[in-house]
Amino acid sequence: MKLQYVAMVLLLTSSPAWADRKEADACAAKLSAGSKEVYDTVIVQAKPGADNKAIAEGVVKGMVADGKLSLFSAKSTAEPAGECMKKLDH
Repeated sequence: MKLQYVAMVLLLTSSPAWADRKEADACAAKLSAGSKEVYDTVIVQAKPGADNKAIAEGVVKGMVADGKLSLFSAKSTAEPAGECMKKLDH
């Protein structure tokens, strides 16, 4: 269980500044509903220079706890959101 969260969190890196929010949002617009929900929830809480890995981990854990994601789908749902979050660093 913890391994899945760690793997997902590694994809969502913190950023000192949002270099390209439009590109990240365009990417997120193409996500599945579950992945888009992860992205939308993380992006609202994330801040440049903050511990965004911890924010992402908390979001996914909360979604699993609330029954919005199954433990087995958490990683596969979060990874695409993480790929879009990475675009903030470019």
